[in-house]
Amino acid sequence: MADFWDKEELVGKIEKNNREEIQIKRVEKNGKVYLDIRVFWMDSSSDEFRPSQKGVAIPYEHLEDFKSYINGLD
Repeated sequence: MADFWDKEELVGKIEKNNREEIQIKRVEKNGKVYLDIRVFWMDSSSDEFRPSQKGVAIPYEHLEDFKSYINGLD
């Protein structure tokens, strides 16, 4: 999605299965910052991970709320 976002910074990856991974990125578009959590799939023709439409971009102004929800999980 490098051509969509103005800036991207990979924060981490979580393996979902042998063909997919979840990438967590700090991204920016038109001066607004988001936390992007997205499923990426392995493109066997290029041997690279490609972004899917399965994901969410959370505005950074809601990051503290999001962290509190995650911390509240058992």
